[in-house]
Amino acid sequence: MKRLTWLALFLTVVVSAVWLAAPAMSQPKVVKIGDLGSKIGVFEGYGKYQTMGVQMAVEELNAKGGVLGHKIEIVSEDDETKPAPAVRKAEKLILQDDVKLLVGAVSSGATMAVMDVTKKHKTIHWNSVSCAEFMRTTKFHKYYFSNQPDSRQQANGLAKYILDKMGKKVYLFYTDYAMGQSDGRQFKTAFEKLGGEVVGVAGAPLDTKDFSPWFGAINASGADVLFLAFAGTDSLRLMTQLHSFGMTKKYKLAGIDCFLLQQDLAAIAEPMEGFVQLNHFSPYNPDPNMQAYNARFKKKFGVDANIAAGSYDAVLFWAAAVEKAKSFDPDKVSEAHEGMCRDNTHIGRQCIRKEDHQVVMDMHLYQVKAGKNLPIARIDGKDAIGEPMVGKDPVEGFTWEIKKKK
Repeated sequence: MKRLTWLALFLTVVVSAVWLAAPAMSQPKVVKIGDLGSKIGVFEGYGKYQTMGVQMAVEELNAKGGVLGHKIEIVSEDDETKPAPAVRKAEKLILQDDVKLLVGAVSSGATMAVMDVTKKHKTIHWNSVSCAEFMRTTKFHKYYFSNQPDSRQQANGLAKYILDKMGKKVYLFYTDYAMGQSDGRQFKTAFEKLGGEVVGVAGAPLDTKDFSPWFGAINASGADVLFLAFAGTDSLRLMTQLHSFGMTKKYKLAGIDCFLLQQDLAAIAEPMEGFVQLNHFSPYNPDPNMQAYNARFKKKFGVDANIAAGSYDAVLFWAAAVEKAKSFDPDKVSEAHEGMCRDNTHIGRQCIRKEDHQVVMDMHLYQVKAGKNLPIARIDGKDAIGEPMVGKDPVEGFTWEIKKKK
């Protein structure tokens, strides 16, 4: 009888242990990814939409079982639009949260600082907003990838159109930090190479409140076109002030892809009327890929998508590379990315160039009409991307000096 009692007790313990362990055993495996972007400051709008793109991609992936049988979780951090906080947050995401992918940052200065962190810790790093050319030249490393057209791609796409359709004399006005300097350098180089004349150059500090001290030099320059390399709230203030001085009517205006988000245009539709910029996405582009993506985005978030939503494709590229590598090992995942093409992105076909991990994709020129970015020309991605320049200093041989035409 005692033997039966002990046997019954033993079986009860075993069954209980199995039952208690079952929930833990059935818990899905988790892999974390980091979303590092500006939540406050000049570029907070870009950070907000970067996060939304990441969220949408993760939701779609998890609905299909995640990646390598792992549910994906997002850990978001604020880079404060500054290199030092961005580095601290990147270290935290990698060392404490153990993220296998880092998307961000938003400003070029912060992204370049974070690149040192992702290189050191061998972490896959995708950039979908920053555009300084150093990221695929002197700062490039094997774990870094980008589907944001950099300064050289944008300049190559814009310069010819401006020269052919808008004017031969340009005044170049830029925000005096990494992104603006890079965009200014590359545009000046491309425009002058085509035979155009840059008649004046000036840089204003990031987060400038009053731009009027620079307006006298612009008006005295003899320019046909005012090329602007600003972004975020700087762009909003600049355009409002240019308009109040009558300069939006006096000059033809053009600028970089992140000059203003589509969501900002309605508030300053009149100052922005006729503004030309190169971009890789607009909710008003009839391209079926863009329309399909925007419909899903708007259904989820209640607003149109914009250029910062390239983060959506970054996450999907990473997931596809992980599945191809059958591993989260960063060296294997990096190699799996190289040469990869995807057709079902938010703008159609994108391919990762092996040499510098820059995505090759078609872009569009847009013109603002009644507060909407409407397409006016398509730019072939292969024509705009330029040759790989890994390890080469893009500043070498460059000068801001004005080359007066005889």
